[in-house]
Amino acid sequence: MIHILIYEDHQKDIDHLLLCLNNFFEKTKQNYETHICKNKKDLIQNITKADLLFLDMEINNENGIDIGLELENIKHDCRIIITTNYSKYAIDGYKIHADRYFIKPINQLEFNIEMNAIIKKYIKKSLGFYDEKISPYKIFVKDILYIEFLNRKSNVHTIGGNIITTNCTLKYWYDRLNTYGFAYSYKAYLINFEYISAFNKNEIVLINNETIPLSRHYKKEFDQKYNDFLHEML
Repeated sequence: MIHILIYEDHQKDIDHLLLCLNNFFEKTKQNYETHICKNKKDLIQNITKADLLFLDMEINNENGIDIGLELENIKHDCRIIITTNYSKYAIDGYKIHADRYFIKPINQLEFNIEMNAIIKKYIKKSLGFYDEKISPYKIFVKDILYIEFLNRKSNVHTIGGNIITTNCTLKYWYDRLNTYGFAYSYKAYLINFEYISAFNKNEIVLINNETIPLSRHYKKEFDQKYNDFLHEML
């Protein structure tokens, strides 16, 4: 279930957004629920329970950017999507780490395209694997930094510095992760694009300063998939 907040003070715009959401989720066959926030207090009380927030930039005589900055002081995982009548707010949206922005009236086709990318991020945030033969805990996709195949075992390196050793092949992991921003950089390495910091000539630098080899055999495919990943994140 995807939990969606809407902070908007024009009923016409609310109705149109609800219609866009319904049309989108009917096609994707995903369950969702919406909550229309009556005021900022209502928004703050519900932000930690939500996955997506559609935030109008000019609401109840308040500035949406100021509201977004205030929300940053609250620990939450909700993704912010700006709705506005003015394109000038697109750049300001970076200040509150907004994922997307939509110009009103929202176009359904554009909405569907952008929402596909947003939902993909949501799925990656919540997706995980549980197998007691692999780990006593659920392994979340978002926590995987890279996977290394060594001595016929796959070592799952997490963003927290832990290493989970499994008997699974690297192909096992690739088949489950390649649609979520993972690719081979070398025959023995599967990398999470999200945690790449830089590229050197024949290696990849991750955000923890570890370096992973990038072989000539995989480089072309890796570069293409990484560019596609970046495009989706825009």
